[in-house]
Amino acid sequence: MSLDFVQTIPSDQISSLLRKVSYGLVTTCVLGAAVYIGYRVAAPDKYSIKQHRHPELNDQIEKVVASLKITDEQLQHIMRTLEEEMSAGLSPATHKQASVKMFPSYVRHISKGTEVGQVLALDLGGTNFRILLIKLRGNSKIDLTSKIFVVPQSVMIGDGRHLFRHLVECLSDFMKRETLLHSGITYPLGFTFSFPCKQESLSSARLTSWTKGFSCAGVVNEDVVKLLQDAIDEKVRNVNHSFVFNDFYLLFKSQLYMIKLKIYD
Repeated sequence: MSLDFVQTIPSDQISSLLRKVSYGLVTTCVLGAAVYIGYRVAAPDKYSIKQHRHPELNDQIEKVVASLKITDEQLQHIMRTLEEEMSAGLSPATHKQASVKMFPSYVRHISKGTEVGQVLALDLGGTNFRILLIKLRGNSKIDLTSKIFVVPQSVMIGDGRHLFRHLVECLSDFMKRETLLHSGITYPLGFTFSFPCKQESLSSARLTSWTKGFSCAGVVNEDVVKLLQDAIDEKVRNVNHSFVFNDFYLLFKSQLYMIKLKIYD
């Protein structure tokens, strides 16, 4: 099962995110922006839905939503707790017990926004994963093509090699559809791996534990970028230079970068 999505992102939505990191890093940063904007484009109009629902159902939904609202005091408590856990994650004495690990990202550069070319991205964070082709046009505008694939339950709990081979099988199908397999171009790949990892470099991260229903054998403590690249090398010859990031980092970094633009522009 798969879903297709094609969208051209206008400059006023993407310009601040396109210049986020240099060359290979821009792959993952554009990926973060692309996923975010893609979800926004695909999201239904909440007001239109509300108008077409039965009034009694609206009342029931409003009650549930009201129960999820938090007070200012509760929000401040969450902020303090998060700050404490971040501090614990940064301290060698408490890092192991901290719920927020604060692993380094190894990002040190910001791109100029003039990069052009084509990059691939793979976003794995649950039972569905997304593959994207991102065309950088060099004028704060991108063309985005993406396709959503399913990770079967048997793959989620099976051998780790089967998981990465499944990802690459879907990547190969996507590249074949977009006529990329024999294009004569070697594509860099941004890999969003939304699981707890200890990152060792921009192209190396070791899984510390599985979450979200995954329990593939032979992956914990292993370099997930190497596992992915090994699977790629078995089937696809023109994908290389993979970079990995956690989804939380992408969100956090993009917000910081937009604030920085307001300061310096």
